Amino acid sequence: MNDDYLWDGSGTPDPDVQRLERLLGRLRSTAPPPRLPQPVSRWRWQAFAPALATAAAVVLMVGLVWRVTHPRASSWEVAKLAGQPRIGATTLTSNGRLAVGQTLTTDATSRARIDVSTIGRVTVEGDTSIRLVATQSAHHRLALDRGTINAFIQAPPGQFVVDTPSATATDMGCVYTLHVDERGGGQLSVTAGWVAFELHGVESFVPAGASCRTDPRKGPGTPRFDDADREWGEAMDEVDFGGDASRRSTALRLVLERARPEDAVTLWHLLSRASPSERADVFSALAARVPPPAGVTRDAVLRLDKDALDTWWDALGLGDTALWRKWKRPLPAP
Repeated sequence: MNDDYLWDGSGTPDPDVQRLERLLGRLRSTAPPPRLPQPVSRWRWQAFAPALATAAAVVLMVGLVWRVTHPRASSWEVAKLAGQPRIGATTLTSNGRLAVGQTLTTDATSRARIDVSTIGRVTVEGDTSIRLVATQSAHHRLALDRGTINAFIQAPPGQFVVDTPSATATDMGCVYTLHVDERGGGQLSVTAGWVAFELHGVESFVPAGASCRTDPRKGPGTPRFDDADREWGEAMDEVDFGGDASRRSTALRLVLERARPEDAVTLWHLLSRASPSERADVFSALAARVPPPAGVTRDAVLRLDKDALDTWWDALGLGDTALWRKWKRPLPAP
């Protein structure tokens, strides 16, 4: 057999090859051969780019909507610790979830633990009512209407906030206890880190080892360390919340005279709360415990220059006010 027959049909065919051709011929396809796809040119990919971008945006939006609307994205795990805590009208038998807008309540014999997203936990003591206001990336907010909570938070400053009827506590990475009484007043006590306590522009920076009372009429009082002398602490209560001008004046003199060096945190807060006629005495008392840093002048402090006050606060070694100022700064316009 001539091999050319196998390639182009020329030459003398082999009888065996012809027999195979007859047997397999019935299986021959009559359809035209398929067309192979042509390589896609660069300009054609560019033409598809807007459609691909739109599709990616849709996928991203669907994912975000799912995250916001999915129960686990907008609710927190709650564990029963004792008694019969309730979420709304539902009594917890073991674990449950607290959704945005829902209230967790405990009676005198009940306790519960809330997992604050992925940044910490809150222990809810007896006779407490607390609501989940918001939870989203870098912002988690509760409202403590009454009762006591213990918060343990490990997050950058400003991510965890608790509203009360008379002040708002903003976590600066810390451990603290917050109590609200039936009148709406209460007390914040910090164990680690520090907490910003504020209402209507009145700010109290509460460091570890200190507490701050709050009043439903006047907002947060002046922070003071928990180991302060009892008489000195009672005088501070009179300065913060007393209604008699004469008694307040006497109490202020006692506070300024008997303040310890560590009580500089209290004196610093008094600068912005004292009357103009009292402010010079407060300045002298603070300067005697912690001298003002370079560049901080008496005149600047007496006129309550914010930069001067913040610089003096930083010299107390209790935390950097820049963390608070940066967190409070409005977001830039789009």
